[in-house]
Amino acid sequence: MPTKAQLEARCADLEAELADLQLLYDTTLEHGTALENELMRQNRRIEELRDKMRKYLSPQLYAALVGGSAATGTRSHDRIKLTVYFSDMVGFSDLTDTIEPELLSTVLNSYLTQMSEIALKHGGTIDKFIGDAMMVFFGAPEFSSDVEHAQRCVAMALEMRETLFGLRETWRLMGIPRTLQVRAGINTGFCTVGNFGSEHRMDYTIIGGNVNLAARLQSAAPPDRIYLAASTYGLVEDLVQAHARGSIQVKGIHVPVEVWDLQGLRSANTSNPYLEWNAGRLRLQALDVELETLAPNERQALQQALARALVLLDA
Repeated sequence: MPTKAQLEARCADLEAELADLQLLYDTTLEHGTALENELMRQNRRIEELRDKMRKYLSPQLYAALVGGSAATGTRSHDRIKLTVYFSDMVGFSDLTDTIEPELLSTVLNSYLTQMSEIALKHGGTIDKFIGDAMMVFFGAPEFSSDVEHAQRCVAMALEMRETLFGLRETWRLMGIPRTLQVRAGINTGFCTVGNFGSEHRMDYTIIGGNVNLAARLQSAAPPDRIYLAASTYGLVEDLVQAHARGSIQVKGIHVPVEVWDLQGLRSANTSNPYLEWNAGRLRLQALDVELETLAPNERQALQQALARALVLLDA
């Protein structure tokens, strides 16, 4: 049977072990807390980086990259049938010499922000901004059907034009001395889509003759007009109201191109109090307004109605 001295010695050893375990526990807890705090900081940093990525990438491409389904190699290219949209603001370069850079930046950012929101709403992949020009395509990195891509693209283009009509009054009140107009072109065809660039800087974009044709149609379109190539019109002719412009010769294309001037959707009816348009029938309300007392929202609605009417009447 252990003696009292042996028991006391054993108790002392256990107390020492307990103290060591307590020290180890406290150290481990402190270290674990530090690791947890560091993990939280890293997670916040990752979220910040992801938020920044979202501003530079289309939602489709961002989801593919984050989800790991997008290839990032220099040879990751595919040949896909896409619907491509180009737009450009008429006379914007001339405006840079007449207004302050800060105001010019505000106008451009407000325009591109609203146009981007519309593109994303319709599922378009925003390829790039080139100053005031914009390029959007449908069909990659997510493909549904050629018809759906074309339909969503023309619906996007028409909504963009309507939004621009509304922005003009806002810009006028900001002191913009001229009416800013946009022309656009849409084409459907096979393009090469994927990563292009160097080992240090890659860009997910599209190239090919059909991309160039969309850009040429945009250049050929009059202000406030949207030109459709025959390939796109054939996919949406039951949905849209469009006027045949016949064959035109565009730069870089060896044969004449059949073009349609997009007016609107067949089933669309405006909610503008000054104008009604449905199934090719246009009705304008008789105007008798006092311009000096016209409220800004009424002035904007009237500008939208007149701009839309001019587009329809010039078809």
